[in-house]
Amino acid sequence: MRKLLFAFLVLSTFRSAAQTFGSGNIVVLRIGEASTLPMTASTAQPVFLDEYNSCGELIRSIPMPVTVSGTNRRLTLPPASADWSEGFISLSEDAQYLALGGYDAAVGTTSVTTSTSSAVNRVVAVINASANVNTSTVLNNRFSTVSIRSVVTDGTNIWVAGGNGGIVYTTTSSSSNTLITSTTGRCLNIYDGQLYASSTATNLRMARVGSGLPTTASQTMVNLPGYATTGGNPLQFFMAKLNGSDTVNILYIADNGQLKKYSLVAGSWVPNGAIGLTTDKFRGLTGTVSGTDVVLYALRRNDNGGEIIQYTDNTGYNTSFANLNPLIIVQADSNKVFRDLSMAPQEAPPMMAKKADRDNTSLRVISKERTANALAEISVSQPVQGMLTIYDMNGRIVHSRKISMDKGVYRYRLDMPANAHGLYFASFLPFNGTLITRKFIY
Repeated sequence: MRKLLFAFLVLSTFRSAAQTFGSGNIVVLRIGEASTLPMTASTAQPVFLDEYNSCGELIRSIPMPVTVSGTNRRLTLPPASADWSEGFISLSEDAQYLALGGYDAAVGTTSVTTSTSSAVNRVVAVINASANVNTSTVLNNRFSTVSIRSVVTDGTNIWVAGGNGGIVYTTTSSSSNTLITSTTGRCLNIYDGQLYASSTATNLRMARVGSGLPTTASQTMVNLPGYATTGGNPLQFFMAKLNGSDTVNILYIADNGQLKKYSLVAGSWVPNGAIGLTTDKFRGLTGTVSGTDVVLYALRRNDNGGEIIQYTDNTGYNTSFANLNPLIIVQADSNKVFRDLSMAPQEAPPMMAKKADRDNTSLRVISKERTANALAEISVSQPVQGMLTIYDMNGRIVHSRKISMDKGVYRYRLDMPANAHGLYFASFLPFNGTLITRKFIY
């Protein structure tokens, strides 16, 4: 029996290595697949997260659930809605989690956007850096007869925007929630510990939502200083820090037409030009900072299909980027629609605890029973690479990551399933050593 368990853990550990997202890759939310039913505008379709490298090569496709499994709900989306504002994804500020919203509806269900949320629950998906998908967060009393648009998370806390239903706060795997503002939001993101939203509500286009990361009712949305309060049609946005700034001072926004740039100058957001024509219909956007450059990945022309464009903005802070040249890296196949995109999530860096004091490799899990926190502590006496994997009692992988360590003791935060406390198994398999397993209660 022990030999069989050893073989199972070894095979599962190596199989899980392929689950980690690649550094610098992008993740595209795709609706539909060529082999399924026709892409009727209001009909629920399967949803996939397609991982591409920066050259536009497809690495893999991660399906969202189309059947209920345990606490995980289905997550489907229609290929189009009245304002093309469904299916936006976000990356957590620590770059460890993706989040998106959808419908707990079977593929082929008609009129999901206008369904009541009591009949067709709105569902949140949180995806970690190992591509583990959690769709157990349910909204059965929000965004009824309107679309669920955007979700952002810090791994535990979740904020959701949709239709004319305001912005809602909840937590992972919860079915309860709080309406923090009744003001309409579109795309949500977190920068510098502050919740931001694009909006078309009265006197709002790009706004701060409350102060910090609000969790209570009666929050106020305030338009960014200098940003126009009328006109435009803002959707996804990306903020960055340039010129050694400690806070974000560059804003790029997909304005459902052009791609626009702003810089924060003396407390006011100043326009720095626009890219494209209104017919380009820029809607999705993500980016990353590389030295003094900002590499942008934008999604345009996705009424049906869509294409991903790469721009390298080397113009810097408070300088027009209007003359950048586009590079098309991916185009959607027929019967598929790209809705949004994000940089791929990454594992949290290890915490160096202390120097190793033993000439061997050891593993233990630090966990307080029935709390949300768990750490794996690994001690190594020489540089080691290997796979850290957590299994539940049924042998299912709930967390996995490839790790590299120098000599010392390291601690890694574990992404454990919410509200699923019990007995678990941890394993560490050095690529040139012996499998170590431990039991722990979470």
